[in-house]
Amino acid sequence: MAAARGAPERGSAAVSGVARAATVARAARVAAVALLTALAGLSVGAPARADLSDDAARVARMWSLSGARVARRPPLFVEHGRSRLIAITPPPSSGAAGAAVAPVAPGAAVAPGAAGGDGASRGPGAAGAGRAKAEDCLTVAFLAPRIVEFTVEPEPAAGDASAIEGLVHRLRGRDPDDERRVHSAAGAAMITRCGPARDELRRVTVDMLSPRGALEVVVAASDGAPERVQSILPERAFGPVAPRGDPGRPAEPGPLDARVVRAARRARADGALRVVPTEMRASVVGTGQFSVKLSEGCHRIDLMAEVPRATVRRATDIDAEAREAGTGRLLDRDRSDAPDARLDFCLGAPGVVEVPFLGAAGPVKVVLSDAQWPLPAHAPGHFGARARGNLAAALHRRHAPAPRAQPIAEAVGMQGDTLVPVQVEPGRCYFAAAALVRGEVRALRISAELGDRAARDDAGERSEGAGVAFCSELEESAAVRVVARGNSPVWVLAVWPMD
Repeated sequence: MAAARGAPERGSAAVSGVARAATVARAARVAAVALLTALAGLSVGAPARADLSDDAARVARMWSLSGARVARRPPLFVEHGRSRLIAITPPPSSGAAGAAVAPVAPGAAVAPGAAGGDGASRGPGAAGAGRAKAEDCLTVAFLAPRIVEFTVEPEPAAGDASAIEGLVHRLRGRDPDDERRVHSAAGAAMITRCGPARDELRRVTVDMLSPRGALEVVVAASDGAPERVQSILPERAFGPVAPRGDPGRPAEPGPLDARVVRAARRARADGALRVVPTEMRASVVGTGQFSVKLSEGCHRIDLMAEVPRATVRRATDIDAEAREAGTGRLLDRDRSDAPDARLDFCLGAPGVVEVPFLGAAGPVKVVLSDAQWPLPAHAPGHFGARARGNLAAALHRRHAPAPRAQPIAEAVGMQGDTLVPVQVEPGRCYFAAAALVRGEVRALRISAELGDRAARDDAGERSEGAGVAFCSELEESAAVRVVARGNSPVWVLAVWPMD
């Protein structure tokens, strides 16, 4: 009986030993997999190009780990010239239902007064004191792409002492907003207010200095100022910024007669057939309008104003535009900071062009110098005068020689992306131009693809024609692509052989 009982015991011991060995081996495999995963995570790490949302989450997480109560607002999209007034509310307590507070990692330090902190085990008075201490400072961080520039400024309420002081400063000739306004650096701006000054962050005004940009907003309530954004996001750290200097008064353009002569000399050096000056006197405020009848062809109009001899005078900075009389179609516009204005456009048929201007230094003489180039003989006219002028403008803007033969290919298209195959001869060069016939265009692009080579041209902001030159080596066909975006645009394509 003893032997009979002993055998099963030895067998069960052997079986249990095998099971233990299998368990140990399985645990070893799991540990090995976990180690490999950890090593892979260390070697790969976070993506090198984190997006804007990842940066905001990183700031919120680090502030939460330091004991702050953090909330993220919905992203904003702000355009230049359109200020956004944002209402800032402190993050709700962690016990509030539905609070959008950034999560805190397990085992992280919790601010006094927060759920699970010391205040939870004390009396009501102690808990209230903990909450007041945790909310002593309010911080708002604004994050945008690093190339975006913007400003943020606390908006004082009407009747506040800060608002009254601001009015006094303005009456004395100083702008207090320059001291209150915070400029972004590397796409980040941060404002912290503690104690009674927290109320200054009730509303914050955001002004976009770049054309447009998206913003992430992170709000934190903490005991003392939290860690700076540049410390959390070292890739956004920046060095010392030099103060903006005073560029001084605008440069004096010099005597009017000498400038008129120089403009005519430049135009003739560029191949203009003739230069015709026209003059008038500006109004008391330095404005006026020319109405000139121009022949068909390409025109360069220089507007130059006389500089008064008085010591105290307004700076001369002529801004002008050219519009087709009757239709009001904009031909070109110059709003630069240069003293003189320059307008370039081509007309497919004779017509009257109106040239309003402003920026003269009072009622002074203003000269319009019109330099003229002829239209290319082989610019097709059966699409209308507007298309003919725009095709000529594409050639003129690229300084391409006038074609000596008719186009080998023509096409008409509408809005969208259009591919036009063109038969070409090996060893020959060509010029392709796309021109608007009807409608309005916001973007017009033309490209020519031959094998693994490509050439592309984008029409300017106010141009209605784009052109590109290309040469064939061994190819017998080229793919010409036209992209047009706008209000019902209709365009024409012409491809000329070039000698």
